[in-house]
Amino acid sequence: MKFIYWFAYYNFDSPSVRYRGKYPLEWMYRERGIGFRLVVPGYRPAAIMRFLQAYFAALLFPRKDSVIVVQRVHSGFIYAGALKLLVRVRRGRTVYDLDDADYLEHPPSTIHYFARHCRCVSAGSQAIVRYLRQFNPNVAHVTSPVIDLGIRKNGRSDVFTIGWVGDLGGDHRHGLFTLLFPALAQLRLPVRFVCIGVHREDDVQRIITFFKDLEDVELDMPMNVDWEDEAWLQQQIARFDVGIAILMDTPVQRAKSGIKAKQYMNNGVPVLSTDLPENNHVVQHGSNGFLFSNVDDLVSRLHSLFFMDEQQRRLLSENALSSVVGFDHARYCADLF
Repeated sequence: MKFIYWFAYYNFDSPSVRYRGKYPLEWMYRERGIGFRLVVPGYRPAAIMRFLQAYFAALLFPRKDSVIVVQRVHSGFIYAGALKLLVRVRRGRTVYDLDDADYLEHPPSTIHYFARHCRCVSAGSQAIVRYLRQFNPNVAHVTSPVIDLGIRKNGRSDVFTIGWVGDLGGDHRHGLFTLLFPALAQLRLPVRFVCIGVHREDDVQRIITFFKDLEDVELDMPMNVDWEDEAWLQQQIARFDVGIAILMDTPVQRAKSGIKAKQYMNNGVPVLSTDLPENNHVVQHGSNGFLFSNVDDLVSRLHSLFFMDEQQRRLLSENALSSVVGFDHARYCADLF
């Protein structure tokens, strides 16, 4: 393989586009000399022109030893329609990449189409593999990678810091308010809670209201996050003493690719995670983090981490960092292609 045409479904605010598209493509170009055209849909003239240039190149004159990837496209609009024609004409070169259970939240006909008509399918979790195998026998679990910028956790923070990163909405909001926040209320220890991904004013006020009488909890909620500033994001994560990765026991969240847990470990931060796939495939209980099932369990794990001696804490951090080999770019690219 010498060249990749990558047609994403959304812009760079999407973790899927960044972690499964943009960053791995840049890594492959830098480390393997593999060229690429990365296209995200848009209505501005420049975005339309970029799409047309890449599209007709892939459709009419694809480069030798090239691959066409359609990433997570699930709409019924013009962009999807054009890509449907592309995968029919160039089927032998095509991969459909899906790392979220979009078929549970959107009309699934377009997803089914790409799964059927692409040569093979790359799925971000085992749950997605099982679902898409009914449409295509060539489905592989390709775990989502993270980008290593060499940013590392360096000792315990001045105040024990508990961190969470994500888009605060839906099941994520429910997980924080029903599991993490009650646990912090019961902990009764001086901690800092860093919540990266709150962008709605009503959520900010709800969180402030929840913690207003909890003097032991210091809140830190960075606003207007630039998700494309990966260095800033990793520097924030490196402040955490533990990263929280909560998945709720719902069909959509059981099909997640465990990216939060991987982000924390990539910077040497141990993880506290609910005991659900895909998180429990990357979090090794007692080695690079801990799994929990309810509020009391979470309180107990936070208490243990708070009082953990420096040698144990350093070992957890080192184990978290060494886990990255299971989901780095080299592994991802080998599995994908």
